[in-house]
Amino acid sequence: MTTSTRLARLLPPGGGRADGSGPPSAPDHCAAPTRPRRARPDDEAIATTVGGSVVAPGVVLIEGVVPLTHRQGRISLAALTCVGDRGSIGVTGADCADLLFLDTETTGLAGGTGTLPFLLGLARLDADQVVVRQLLLTGFAGEAALLEVAQPWLSAAGHVVTYNGKSFDVPLLVTRHRLQRRACSLPERHQVDLLHPTRSAFGRRWADCRLGTAEQRLLGFTRVDDLPGALVPAVWSALVRHGDVGDLRRVVAHNRDDLLTMAALLPALAAVFDHPDDAARTGADPLAVARHHLRRADEPAALEHLSAARDRLDPDGQLELARLHRRAGHVDQALALWHELAEQEVPRALEHLAKYHEHVRRDPLTALDYAQRLAEADARTELRADEVAHRCRRLAQKAARAS
Repeated sequence: MTTSTRLARLLPPGGGRADGSGPPSAPDHCAAPTRPRRARPDDEAIATTVGGSVVAPGVVLIEGVVPLTHRQGRISLAALTCVGDRGSIGVTGADCADLLFLDTETTGLAGGTGTLPFLLGLARLDADQVVVRQLLLTGFAGEAALLEVAQPWLSAAGHVVTYNGKSFDVPLLVTRHRLQRRACSLPERHQVDLLHPTRSAFGRRWADCRLGTAEQRLLGFTRVDDLPGALVPAVWSALVRHGDVGDLRRVVAHNRDDLLTMAALLPALAAVFDHPDDAARTGADPLAVARHHLRRADEPAALEHLSAARDRLDPDGQLELARLHRRAGHVDQALALWHELAEQEVPRALEHLAKYHEHVRRDPLTALDYAQRLAEADARTELRADEVAHRCRRLAQKAARAS
């Protein structure tokens, strides 16, 4: 049997084309729904939709200014000029004029060469206002022009401020520059990624550290009619595939809010790390804040925060506070903390007291008492039993010689 004969048996009568030579057409109720394709708007029409202007083929610029009196929730943008000189989150008040806030909206979240930043948001201080520049692609062909228009601001920045940008936005832009065979100055700039200090202070206190969570918890800011970030890629896809500009304005507004939130979040986070009262008010983790300062080799700041939170510290925090007191020469404060923890049979405190009485006070009997208590608690700790047993034997010999 030939192939044509088999096909003829499979096809229903009249199921092919009019001449009987083609495959059957699908019933109307099985036809896949198709989105009607609109006439693609030109650049001028897109610029009008988002309130911008065409600055290059395929690139629309939306530019505006925001006074420093603007409040993003509870925080005024003027707080940027009041950031202290400690540099707890990587910048000081003297750096404000060199800050460039950067945020991208992309065709996806995977990164790599297949991800395109179709909206680049930039903001910086200029006298008593924040200038916001947003560059929107109207099609794939405009990418090189977008990067060229953005270059003066990128090159002039001393510090690039992002939220998760060190891992996503900045590497993505570096990749896009390379693909367009353009030099990129971003790797040479000091990166201030606000996600990192947010995680340090609140990672164990909040369900997540997304930008939306941070702006609600620290700024008291709630967006109105915000377009969820997960829907952003679909908006640009609708533009290039179907000529649909419906939600472009909401994407631009979402990006602008991201920039202003970062501008308000920077001084809010600096206050958390610079002032123990602000850390307590926002519910920051005092031990995590202290460890952030220790990574920066700022022991006085770590000691200040833990001392202010003494009554709220868990045993790990109290042990760290005692360690810092001892390093600062505050032996009495360290002893007081160790004694409190020893009452709770905290092994590390018992160990510290055993060492203190053996090596500082030269009191082997008291040291032996703490070592024996440590041995009893050893089964519940990570301490090595042979090490503790050796200490007990050594102290017993010293006590015998002293008696």
